[in-house]
Amino acid sequence: MTRGGLLLTVATAGALLAQPAEEGRLGIVVPRPPLRAYEALDDLGRASVSRSVYEAARDQHAFEIADIRYASRGDGGGAVPGVLIRPRTPGAQKWPAIIYNRGGTGDSGHIDDLTVVEMYLLAKEGFVVVASDYRFHGVLSRRDDWGGLDVDDVLSLVPLLRAQPTVDSSRVFMVGVSRGGTTSYLALKRGIAVKAAAVIAGPSDLEALGKYRPELVKGDNTYDGWAQVWPDYAHRSAEHYRERSLVYWADRVKVPVLIMHAKDDRVVPVAHALRAAAAFQQAGVRYDVELYLNDDHSLSRHRDDRNRKIVAWFRLGSVNEHTQGVTR
Repeated sequence: MTRGGLLLTVATAGALLAQPAEEGRLGIVVPRPPLRAYEALDDLGRASVSRSVYEAARDQHAFEIADIRYASRGDGGGAVPGVLIRPRTPGAQKWPAIIYNRGGTGDSGHIDDLTVVEMYLLAKEGFVVVASDYRFHGVLSRRDDWGGLDVDDVLSLVPLLRAQPTVDSSRVFMVGVSRGGTTSYLALKRGIAVKAAAVIAGPSDLEALGKYRPELVKGDNTYDGWAQVWPDYAHRSAEHYRERSLVYWADRVKVPVLIMHAKDDRVVPVAHALRAAAAFQQAGVRYDVELYLNDDHSLSRHRDDRNRKIVAWFRLGSVNEHTQGVTR
């Protein structure tokens, strides 16, 4: 929230402190409500995470999980929502950090309990984890940019992390899931200060995705669609697709990228991973590809293996020991 151009910081004790609305400035930090009971998840949610994994995240006490509001570039000094997970007792050492870019469009993709579980599972491997919920909620939900101001919201997480006394700002990484994969590619294009990235089921060619899922272009009952959201789509559609699609500018990516995808993904076809790999290969970008058989869109059936490989990739990124163009 803002008053007179100032953000209000809410400490966990409840005190209000006026702060300048500079990029990345935390405005509100409040403990996130406990995860709902496992039985409260819908069928899809219960199918994507086991009771044991969910309950372990629900009962943990080692990490503080907070809802935040922070200042993002280009939002007029307002406050963008997100979630921050950090250790309650960090000790003397500095912690590496992960920027987690969630999937979904508008309100339909907001950070929920399942997203928090995924973030926590990365945090417990030894990371501070932060995610933007992007600015497109409520009345703005139908106008989600899909590659515009949402990228600004992600870029602004870097100064936020640098301001955290427990974070080692030289070891910041990024994970993007589905639409968050596209957002990650775009943040890398714009030079976000991360050491390495991992993209799970990320679209690399939005024109191809729009042909496969026309509701993203034409809209539906929750979203106006790219044809309405992107300026002058009738005359500039090719420009918008080129600007937002990795396959056209993979050479702009300067850090190692781990590409992960289910071979039978029905939400974002595996061709997006293969085309991303081919683009990186041609551009000389360090990358690896992990493809999984018989899994869902977020690779939840191989969650342990998925996260183990992401963490290993980031540790390699810390010492610049990645191999080039390895595929399995």
